[in-house]
Amino acid sequence: MQECRERRRKTTMKGRIFLLMQLLHLAVSFKTDCPRPCIPLDTCSELAALIRTADVKVVQEATCAFQGVMPLVCCPESSTTTPSPTPTPTPNPTPKPFVSGLLPKDCGQFANLQGNRVHGGNKTRLGEYPWMAALGYNNALTNKVDFLCGGSVINERYVLTAAHCVSPKQPDIIRLGEWDLSTDEDCEITDSGFEFCAPEPAQDFLYEEILSHPDYNSRAQVSDDIALIRLTTPINFRRNRWIQPVCMPEQDFNVRSAADQRNAVVSGWGFTENGTVSDVLLQVYLPMVDNDVCNTTYKGRVLDEQVCFGGVKGKDSCGGDSGGPLVISASQAPPFTQIGIVSYGPRDCGREGVPGVYTSVAKYRNWIEQTLRE
Repeated sequence: MQECRERRRKTTMKGRIFLLMQLLHLAVSFKTDCPRPCIPLDTCSELAALIRTADVKVVQEATCAFQGVMPLVCCPESSTTTPSPTPTPTPNPTPKPFVSGLLPKDCGQFANLQGNRVHGGNKTRLGEYPWMAALGYNNALTNKVDFLCGGSVINERYVLTAAHCVSPKQPDIIRLGEWDLSTDEDCEITDSGFEFCAPEPAQDFLYEEILSHPDYNSRAQVSDDIALIRLTTPINFRRNRWIQPVCMPEQDFNVRSAADQRNAVVSGWGFTENGTVSDVLLQVYLPMVDNDVCNTTYKGRVLDEQVCFGGVKGKDSCGGDSGGPLVISASQAPPFTQIGIVSYGPRDCGREGVPGVYTSVAKYRNWIEQTLRE
C-alpha cells in the first residue's frame, strides 16, 4: 500500500511538472491587463490548486510573464496567497561614490583549455564559460532550490542579469563556477579519453543589493530588461580561475558589424528541444536578425535597446536561460564580449523565423558603469 501511494505521489508530481512545462511553452502570449502585480504561481493558492487538478488552461490565461521557468500570474483578489520565503539580505552599507574603471580588462577568457573545442554544438566543455552564473530560488512546494535564471560575472562584486529574473522575486542563491548542476564535483571525459575534473567546486553567493534599471517594463513590455546583483563578498579571481568575468562592450559597440562576421553564442541550463531542462551547461550559436524584421514578428514591441538573434529551427534560448549572456568574439576564441541578455522569445522555443529578443548590453554600458560601486 505504501509503495502504491509513493508511485501515485511521484506520478502526480511528474504530471504537475509536465503541466508547468506546458505553461512555459504554450502561454508566453502574456496577459497584459492585470490590475495587480504579477506574482509567482506557487504563491497564488487558487491557481496553484488548478495545476494540481490539471486545469491548466485557466492558469495559462492568467499568466503575465515568466521568471525563468516559473510562471508569474495575475492572481484573483479572492485567492489566499501564501507568501514565498524571501531572503534576508545583509543590510546595505552607506553607498560609496561612483568610481570609474571597475570593469576588468582581463576578461572573456576560457578557464579550461583541455582538449579541442567543438563550436556550434549543444554541450559546452568544462570551464568554457567561467562567467556563467546560475540563479537559484527556494521552492516552497519542494523545499529545494530551483535554478530558473542565468547571469554573468562582470567584476569581482557584480553579476549582470535580466530585471525580470530579480523582480518581483529575488534569487536566494547565486551559484558561480558551475557546469553540471547534478554533481558536487564537475568532471568530463576529454577527447583523449582522460577524465578531467574541475579543481574547484562551484561556489554559492548571497546578494547584498539588487538594482534593476529604473525604466524596466515601463516603456514597453519587458523593456530595459537589465539588472545588477551586488554580491555580499568579492570573488577572488586569482585564487579560482574557474570563475572569471566576461568582457563588457563599449557604448558605441557595433553589434551588427560584429554579427556579420560571426554568429553569437548563448549558454544556459534551460529547456532543450526535448522539453526537459539540462543539468549540464549548454550552448547554441545564433545569427542576428535586423530589428525591423524582428518587429514584424513582435508587432513593433522591439526597441532600439534590444537586439534579435535566432529564428533558426531548433536553435534558440529558452525558459530557464533568462538573464543569461549572449556573447561574441572575433574568431570564436577568447576574449568573449557580452552583447546581449536573454529577455524573451516565442512561446515554443526554436521556431523557424521567430528570433529571440535580447537586451543590448552596449546600450547600457554607461548605466552599468554609473551603477557599479567598489
